[in-house]
Amino acid sequence: MAASQFKRYIWLVDTIRSAGRISRQDIDRRWANSSLNENHEKAIPERTFFRYKSAIEELFEIEIGCDRAAGGMYYIVDNGFENRTRQWLLSQFSIQNSLQEGRQLQGRILYEDIPSGTQYLSIIVDAMRNNLWLQVRHCRFDSHEESVFMLAPYCLKVFKQRWYILGKNSEHKDVRLYALDRIIALETTDKTFSLPRNFDVQSYFRGFYGVFRGEQFKPEHIRVRVTDAAAPFLRSLPLHVSQRESEPCVFTWYVAPTFDFVQQLRTFGSDLEVLAPESLRDEFAEEAMRLSRMY
Repeated sequence: MAASQFKRYIWLVDTIRSAGRISRQDIDRRWANSSLNENHEKAIPERTFFRYKSAIEELFEIEIGCDRAAGGMYYIVDNGFENRTRQWLLSQFSIQNSLQEGRQLQGRILYEDIPSGTQYLSIIVDAMRNNLWLQVRHCRFDSHEESVFMLAPYCLKVFKQRWYILGKNSEHKDVRLYALDRIIALETTDKTFSLPRNFDVQSYFRGFYGVFRGEQFKPEHIRVRVTDAAAPFLRSLPLHVSQRESEPCVFTWYVAPTFDFVQQLRTFGSDLEVLAPESLRDEFAEEAMRLSRMY
Protein backbone atom coordinates (compact mmCIF):
# COMPACT_ATOMS: atom_id res chain seq x y z
CA MET A 1 0.00 0.00 0.00
CA ALA A 2 1.35 3.41 -0.95
CA ALA A 3 1.99 5.72 2.00
CA SER A 4 -0.03 8.49 0.33
CA GLN A 5 -3.07 6.23 0.05
CA PHE A 6 -2.72 5.21 3.70
CA LYS A 7 -2.70 8.90 4.66
CA ARG A 8 -5.91 9.46 2.69
CA TYR A 9 -7.63 6.73 4.69
CA ILE A 10 -6.51 8.40 7.92
CA TRP A 11 -7.58 11.80 6.61
CA LEU A 12 -11.10 10.56 5.85
CA VAL A 13 -11.49 8.85 9.25
CA ASP A 14 -10.16 11.90 11.08
CA THR A 15 -12.34 14.30 9.09
CA ILE A 16 -15.53 12.38 9.89
CA ARG A 17 -14.59 11.61 13.50
CA SER A 18 -13.66 15.21 14.33
CA ALA A 19 -16.93 16.51 12.83
CA GLY A 20 -19.14 13.91 14.53
CA ARG A 21 -21.61 14.00 11.64
CA ILE A 22 -20.73 15.49 8.28
CA SER A 23 -22.31 15.73 4.83
CA ARG A 24 -20.64 14.48 1.70
CA GLN A 25 -20.53 18.09 0.44
CA ASP A 26 -18.58 19.23 3.51
CA ILE A 27 -16.17 16.28 3.13
CA ASP A 28 -15.55 17.33 -0.47
CA ARG A 29 -15.02 20.96 0.55
CA ARG A 30 -12.38 19.92 3.07
CA TRP A 31 -10.79 17.59 0.52
CA ALA A 32 -10.53 20.44 -1.99
CA ASN A 33 -8.37 22.35 0.53
CA SER A 34 -6.33 19.37 1.72
CA SER A 35 -2.60 19.13 1.03
CA LEU A 36 -3.17 15.42 0.26
CA ASN A 37 -5.29 16.44 -2.74
CA GLU A 38 -2.35 16.44 -5.14
CA ASN A 39 -4.58 16.43 -8.25
CA HIS A 40 -6.53 19.48 -7.02
CA GLU A 41 -9.84 17.67 -7.24
CA LYS A 42 -12.98 19.59 -6.30
CA ALA A 43 -14.48 16.43 -4.80
CA ILE A 44 -13.57 12.83 -4.03
CA PRO A 45 -14.89 10.73 -6.92
CA GLU A 46 -17.87 8.59 -5.91
CA ARG A 47 -16.19 5.25 -6.64
CA THR A 48 -13.01 6.36 -4.88
CA PHE A 49 -14.95 7.44 -1.79
CA PHE A 50 -16.66 4.07 -1.40
CA ARG A 51 -13.38 2.24 -2.12
CA TYR A 52 -11.76 4.21 0.73
CA LYS A 53 -14.76 3.46 2.94
CA SER A 54 -14.41 -0.30 2.35
CA ALA A 55 -10.63 -0.26 2.85
CA ILE A 56 -10.98 1.62 6.14
CA GLU A 57 -13.43 -0.96 7.44
CA GLU A 58 -11.15 -3.82 6.41
CA LEU A 59 -7.90 -2.26 7.63
CA PHE A 60 -9.01 -0.54 10.85
CA GLU A 61 -12.35 -2.27 11.55
CA ILE A 62 -13.91 1.19 11.56
CA GLU A 63 -17.34 1.41 9.94
CA ILE A 64 -18.42 4.66 8.33
CA GLY A 65 -22.20 4.92 8.48
CA CYS A 66 -24.57 7.18 6.58
CA ASP A 67 -27.81 8.60 7.98
CA ARG A 68 -29.98 8.91 4.86
CA ALA A 69 -32.93 10.24 6.85
CA ALA A 70 -30.83 13.22 7.91
CA GLY A 71 -29.87 14.08 4.36
CA GLY A 72 -26.90 11.78 3.97
CA MET A 73 -24.80 12.60 7.05
CA TYR A 74 -21.71 10.42 7.51
CA TYR A 75 -20.49 9.32 10.94
CA ILE A 76 -18.26 6.74 12.64
CA VAL A 77 -20.35 3.79 13.81
CA ASP A 78 -19.93 2.99 17.51
CA ASN A 79 -19.73 -0.80 17.60
CA GLY A 80 -18.91 -0.93 21.30
CA PHE A 81 -15.43 -2.27 20.66
CA GLU A 82 -12.26 -0.29 21.08
CA ASN A 83 -8.82 -1.57 20.21
CA ARG A 84 -6.35 0.63 22.12
CA THR A 85 -3.46 -0.07 19.77
CA ARG A 86 -5.48 0.74 16.65
CA GLN A 87 -6.97 3.86 18.20
CA TRP A 88 -3.52 5.04 19.25
CA LEU A 89 -2.11 4.51 15.78
CA LEU A 90 -5.01 6.39 14.24
CA SER A 91 -4.48 9.21 16.71
CA GLN A 92 -0.78 9.48 15.88
CA PHE A 93 -1.36 9.49 12.13
CA SER A 94 -4.16 12.01 12.56
CA ILE A 95 -1.76 14.33 14.38
CA GLN A 96 0.76 13.98 11.56
CA ASN A 97 -1.94 14.76 9.00
CA SER A 98 -3.03 17.81 11.01
CA LEU A 99 0.53 19.08 11.08
CA GLN A 100 0.83 18.56 7.36
CA GLU A 101 -2.45 20.40 6.77
CA GLY A 102 -1.19 23.31 8.86
CA ARG A 103 2.10 23.84 7.09
CA GLN A 104 1.38 27.56 6.92
CA LEU A 105 1.83 27.54 10.72
CA GLN A 106 5.42 26.36 10.41
CA GLY A 107 7.42 27.65 13.35
CA ARG A 108 4.38 27.84 15.62
CA ILE A 109 3.90 24.10 16.19
CA LEU A 110 6.75 22.42 18.03
CA TYR A 111 7.01 18.67 18.48
CA GLU A 112 9.62 16.02 19.16
CA ASP A 113 11.21 14.23 16.23
CA ILE A 114 11.00 10.46 16.07
CA PRO A 115 14.18 8.81 14.73
CA SER A 116 14.24 7.37 11.23
CA GLY A 117 12.21 4.24 10.54
CA THR A 118 8.74 5.74 10.31
CA GLN A 119 8.84 5.28 6.53
CA TYR A 120 8.38 1.55 7.16
CA LEU A 121 5.16 1.88 9.15
CA SER A 122 2.72 1.53 6.25
CA ILE A 123 4.65 -1.49 4.91
CA ILE A 124 4.61 -3.18 8.32
CA VAL A 125 0.93 -2.45 8.96
CA ASP A 126 0.04 -3.90 5.56
CA ALA A 127 2.16 -7.01 6.23
CA MET A 128 0.50 -7.46 9.63
CA ARG A 129 -2.95 -7.14 8.09
CA ASN A 130 -2.17 -9.79 5.47
CA ASN A 131 0.06 -11.98 7.70
CA LEU A 132 3.03 -11.68 5.35
CA TRP A 133 6.67 -12.32 6.24
CA LEU A 134 9.05 -9.38 5.94
CA GLN A 135 12.63 -9.50 4.74
CA VAL A 136 14.64 -7.26 7.06
CA ARG A 137 18.12 -5.81 6.69
CA HIS A 138 19.21 -4.75 10.17
CA CYS A 139 22.19 -3.25 12.01
CA ARG A 140 22.54 -3.47 15.81
CA PHE A 141 23.41 -0.49 18.02
CA ASP A 142 26.47 -2.23 19.41
CA SER A 143 27.80 -3.46 16.06
CA HIS A 144 28.36 -2.18 12.55
CA GLU A 145 27.68 -5.62 11.12
CA GLU A 146 24.52 -6.00 9.09
CA SER A 147 22.24 -9.02 9.11
CA VAL A 148 19.41 -10.08 6.82
CA PHE A 149 16.57 -12.23 8.11
CA MET A 150 12.88 -13.02 7.71
CA LEU A 151 10.48 -11.67 10.30
CA ALA A 152 6.81 -12.46 10.91
CA PRO A 153 5.44 -9.12 12.24
CA TYR A 154 3.31 -9.61 15.35
CA CYS A 155 2.89 -6.03 16.56
CA LEU A 156 4.15 -2.45 16.50
CA LYS A 157 4.93 -0.47 19.64
CA VAL A 158 6.28 3.02 20.29
CA PHE A 159 8.26 3.95 23.37
CA LYS A 160 10.09 7.19 24.09
CA GLN A 161 10.06 8.55 20.53
CA ARG A 162 11.19 5.21 19.08
CA TRP A 163 9.14 2.71 17.03
CA TYR A 164 9.67 -1.02 17.58
CA ILE A 165 8.46 -4.13 15.77
CA LEU A 166 7.92 -7.41 17.60
CA GLY A 167 7.92 -10.59 15.57
CA LYS A 168 9.18 -14.10 15.04
CA ASN A 169 12.69 -14.37 13.62
CA SER A 170 12.78 -17.27 11.15
CA GLU A 171 16.49 -17.94 11.74
CA HIS A 172 16.38 -18.06 15.55
CA LYS A 173 12.76 -19.30 15.63
CA ASP A 174 11.87 -17.05 18.57
CA VAL A 175 10.09 -13.75 19.19
CA ARG A 176 12.37 -10.71 19.08
CA LEU A 177 12.10 -6.94 19.20
CA TYR A 178 13.72 -4.54 16.74
CA ALA A 179 13.92 -0.75 16.68
CA LEU A 180 12.76 0.60 13.33
CA ASP A 181 15.56 3.16 13.22
CA ARG A 182 18.08 0.28 13.13
CA ILE A 183 16.42 -1.21 10.04
CA ILE A 184 18.32 -0.39 6.85
CA ALA A 185 15.89 -1.95 4.38
CA LEU A 186 12.53 -3.67 4.59
CA GLU A 187 10.32 -5.35 2.04
CA THR A 188 7.23 -7.54 2.01
CA THR A 189 7.39 -11.11 0.72
CA ASP A 190 4.59 -13.31 -0.61
CA LYS A 191 5.14 -15.89 2.14
CA THR A 192 2.34 -15.99 4.74
CA PHE A 193 2.42 -16.88 8.43
CA SER A 194 -0.16 -17.64 11.10
CA LEU A 195 -0.22 -15.67 14.32
CA PRO A 196 -0.04 -18.21 17.19
CA ARG A 197 -3.43 -18.67 18.80
CA ASN A 198 -1.99 -18.46 22.30
CA PHE A 199 0.03 -15.30 21.61
CA ASP A 200 -1.44 -12.15 23.14
CA VAL A 201 0.45 -8.88 22.74
CA GLN A 202 -1.05 -7.32 25.87
CA SER A 203 -0.03 -10.35 27.94
CA TYR A 204 3.45 -10.38 26.41
CA PHE A 205 4.24 -6.90 27.71
CA ARG A 206 2.12 -7.07 30.88
CA GLY A 207 4.22 -6.55 33.96
CA PHE A 208 6.93 -4.69 32.05
CA TYR A 209 7.61 -1.02 31.44
CA GLY A 210 8.43 0.04 27.90
CA VAL A 211 9.51 -2.52 25.35
CA PHE A 212 12.31 -4.64 26.82
CA ARG A 213 11.30 -7.60 28.97
CA GLY A 214 14.58 -9.17 30.12
CA GLU A 215 14.24 -12.78 31.24
CA GLN A 216 16.24 -12.05 34.42
CA PHE A 217 13.51 -9.71 35.66
CA LYS A 218 10.15 -10.72 37.09
CA PRO A 219 7.23 -8.43 37.96
CA GLU A 220 7.02 -7.45 41.62
CA HIS A 221 5.38 -4.81 43.77
CA ILE A 222 7.34 -1.55 43.73
CA ARG A 223 6.27 1.13 46.20
CA VAL A 224 7.48 4.73 46.37
CA ARG A 225 6.69 7.98 48.13
CA VAL A 226 6.91 11.26 46.23
CA THR A 227 6.62 14.89 47.22
CA ASP A 228 3.45 16.92 46.87
CA ALA A 229 5.04 18.68 43.90
CA ALA A 230 5.82 15.42 42.03
CA ALA A 231 2.57 13.57 42.74
CA PRO A 232 0.44 15.38 40.10
CA PHE A 233 2.81 14.24 37.36
CA LEU A 234 2.28 10.58 38.27
CA ARG A 235 -1.46 11.06 38.67
CA SER A 236 -1.88 12.70 35.28
CA LEU A 237 0.48 10.36 33.40
CA PRO A 238 0.78 6.92 35.07
CA LEU A 239 4.01 5.06 34.41
CA HIS A 240 2.24 1.71 34.05
CA VAL A 241 -1.31 0.34 33.89
CA SER A 242 -0.81 -1.25 37.33
CA GLN A 243 -0.16 2.10 39.01
CA ARG A 244 -2.15 2.70 42.20
CA GLU A 245 -2.03 5.48 44.77
CA SER A 246 -2.57 3.59 48.05
CA GLU A 247 -2.37 6.74 50.16
CA PRO A 248 -1.60 10.38 49.34
CA CYS A 249 1.72 10.60 47.45
CA VAL A 250 2.44 6.86 47.87
CA PHE A 251 2.36 4.95 44.55
CA THR A 252 2.58 1.24 43.85
CA TRP A 253 3.21 -0.69 40.64
CA TYR A 254 3.31 -4.38 39.84
CA VAL A 255 6.09 -4.28 37.30
CA ALA A 256 9.54 -5.73 36.62
CA PRO A 257 12.40 -3.50 37.88
CA THR A 258 14.08 -3.31 34.49
CA PHE A 259 16.71 -0.72 33.65
CA ASP A 260 14.16 1.43 31.79
CA PHE A 261 11.71 1.51 34.70
CA VAL A 262 14.37 2.22 37.33
CA GLN A 263 15.78 5.00 35.16
CA GLN A 264 12.31 6.54 34.93
CA LEU A 265 12.06 6.56 38.72
CA ARG A 266 15.46 8.23 38.92
CA THR A 267 14.22 11.17 36.86
CA PHE A 268 12.29 12.31 39.95
CA GLY A 269 15.57 12.75 41.86
CA SER A 270 15.13 13.76 45.50
CA ASP A 271 11.36 14.06 44.98
CA LEU A 272 11.06 10.27 45.16
CA GLU A 273 11.86 7.74 47.89
CA VAL A 274 11.75 3.99 47.21
CA LEU A 275 9.90 2.18 49.99
CA ALA A 276 9.90 -1.37 48.59
CA PRO A 277 11.33 -3.77 47.66
CA GLU A 278 14.32 -3.54 49.96
CA SER A 279 16.75 -4.48 47.19
CA LEU A 280 15.66 -1.53 45.05
CA ARG A 281 15.71 0.79 48.06
CA ASP A 282 19.32 -0.28 48.76
CA GLU A 283 20.21 0.34 45.11
CA PHE A 284 18.90 3.91 45.29
CA ALA A 285 20.66 4.47 48.62
CA GLU A 286 24.00 3.31 47.20
CA GLU A 287 23.58 5.61 44.21
CA ALA A 288 22.78 8.54 46.52
CA MET A 289 26.02 7.89 48.43
CA ARG A 290 28.03 7.75 45.20
CA LEU A 291 26.52 11.04 44.08
CA SER A 292 27.23 12.69 47.43
CA ARG A 293 30.89 11.65 47.17
CA MET A 294 31.10 13.12 43.69
CA TYR A 295 29.77 16.50 44.81
